[in-house]
Amino acid sequence: MDVPRAREQLTGTIKLKKGTVLLYYLSFVAVTVLTAVSLIYGDLGDAVVGLPMIVILGLTIFTDRKAIHVPPMMIILAISAFVISLIGHAIATDRTALMYFANILSGINLGLIGLIMVYILLRSMPGNRNENRRVVSFISICIAIAADALIRLAQYILSNVTGRPLDLNVDTLMTEMGFILIGALLVALTHSYRKTDSLFGGILNSFLEENSEMFGMEDSERAEIQRLIEEGESEKLEFKSTLRTNLQTGETDKRMEKAVLKTIVAFLNSTGGNLLIGVADDGSIIGADVASFDNKDKMNLHLSNLISSQIGAAFLPNLSIVTVDFDDKTVIRVTCMPSERPVFLKEGKIEIFYVRKGPQSDELTGMTLINYVNNRRSGLRMI
Repeated sequence: MDVPRAREQLTGTIKLKKGTVLLYYLSFVAVTVLTAVSLIYGDLGDAVVGLPMIVILGLTIFTDRKAIHVPPMMIILAISAFVISLIGHAIATDRTALMYFANILSGINLGLIGLIMVYILLRSMPGNRNENRRVVSFISICIAIAADALIRLAQYILSNVTGRPLDLNVDTLMTEMGFILIGALLVALTHSYRKTDSLFGGILNSFLEENSEMFGMEDSERAEIQRLIEEGESEKLEFKSTLRTNLQTGETDKRMEKAVLKTIVAFLNSTGGNLLIGVADDGSIIGADVASFDNKDKMNLHLSNLISSQIGAAFLPNLSIVTVDFDDKTVIRVTCMPSERPVFLKEGKIEIFYVRKGPQSDELTGMTLINYVNNRRSGLRMI
């Protein structure tokens, strides 16, 4: 995950680039034409898949994303499956390999839709509620298969209404559903093993972040932060009043930044946890120091750069970073998932290892550090 993308994830207000807008328009035109061709001359199954794609793309383009936004890569995957399926039905020679590939791509899309639906129901970003990812993945597979069954049912109904027979038998149906299942399994497996930096993880996070307001996820996140504050600081929760401003002097202070990064490293090296920036030690919401930056985006980018340069961009997938407004005050929530690898805070040429010990972060050195890492690695293998 690169720094610009991390900044986008922090802000949740990604502006469409001209290339993305062009992709949406071209996709809308292409799918509309191909669906019309399918309805007139081709396979009813392709038409049933194309019609909802036209609706979704239309909402994305003509409502200025006020209705829903679909990440470009998800659109590319869906259109690829659609076009490959059309080509497979059009050629007279052996089309088996093409159809199987199209079904796997369709399964990937349905698997992503399954994950999206689960997190919409949870009203949470992945990792924010410490959900069991394997259970989530299993439910997503069930949703993918159910969605495919609904598509087959729609094809059957359309076939009866139009009087056109479906070119499908039981053996073909079971084979195609088997490859749909393979695609959904690929998505589920990457999600189960926390591959949040994968293509699928990026699509999932992008969709949820960019549609969070529509699905009420921002209100849910606000309520979750208030619940955490009521619990008070602990081994898995810490409050920080500011990102970089010393509240006593009113000046930028590197020690404030170190305190934030130190906590993140400690959570990554332990069992994970939540860091709330903009919350005082007594639990009062004072707001992060947005005023010390040109705007909120610059503050988010600064935090992203700090993590990348002093902890490592490789650990960004273990972090879920969300900014939430409480009236005129902003709280940054950093949800940390435990890392399988040791994580160090870099200070020049020095690297420091921190872990959580009760409600504080402690530095480990020497044999204590070695023993801790070895014991923790053994414990993670057993999970």
